Amino acid sequence: MKRLFTLAALSVLTAFNFYPLPAAAARVRCADFATQQEAQAYMQQHGTTYLDGDKDGVACESLPRGSGSTRVPTVARPQQPSQALLTAAVVSVGDGDTLRVQSQGKAMTVRLACVDAAEMKQAPYGQAASQRLKQLLPQGQRISLRVVDVDRYQRTVAEVYVGSTPVNLQMVQEGQAVVYRQYLSGCPGLRNQLLQAEQQAKRQRLQFWSQARPVMPWEYRQRQRG
Repeated sequence: MKRLFTLAALSVLTAFNFYPLPAAAARVRCADFATQQEAQAYMQQHGTTYLDGDKDGVACESLPRGSGSTRVPTVARPQQPSQALLTAAVVSVGDGDTLRVQSQGKAMTVRLACVDAAEMKQAPYGQAASQRLKQLLPQGQRISLRVVDVDRYQRTVAEVYVGSTPVNLQMVQEGQAVVYRQYLSGCPGLRNQLLQAEQQAKRQRLQFWSQARPVMPWEYRQRQRG
């Protein structure tokens, strides 16, 4: 009788996909996943933020991307950037182009649109960009977001405003971030200002541009994966 009860209980658990989580002592590591997609899905489901070493909302970036596994939920991308502004409050800043906010009772990760800051390991420029963004966006700061997209890591990509000041543009003006030309079409209203600001920062050799041979953040990430 006891054996029948056990088998019945097991069948119910299996049918509803109730599988036990790994024991706390057996901490999940990036090496436990075959692809980055699997690690991203696990982090989003269980809140295991330690899989995101550089706090940019992306888990286990060193792993291969994967082949389109459905374990990471897909999000419909808008055909054109939304013009509606979403209000939010800053919770924390991860690095020079990523932050966590609270909006309409929900927490979300926001990626600054159309710009790219040095990675944290690109010392000292990554740390400097992160510190400056923390100064511009302290905890509790009220901001407005013009949402551009949702990226493959499920981060909300947006122009961030404090009042009427676009923080994305300010980071470029100060040499703390560079223009992400691959995605520049997402910011039609800021496009020319961003390009002009970058040229000015380069001429003045501000922050990131003070290097003799700067490695663009996207190139650095590609090298690390490769």
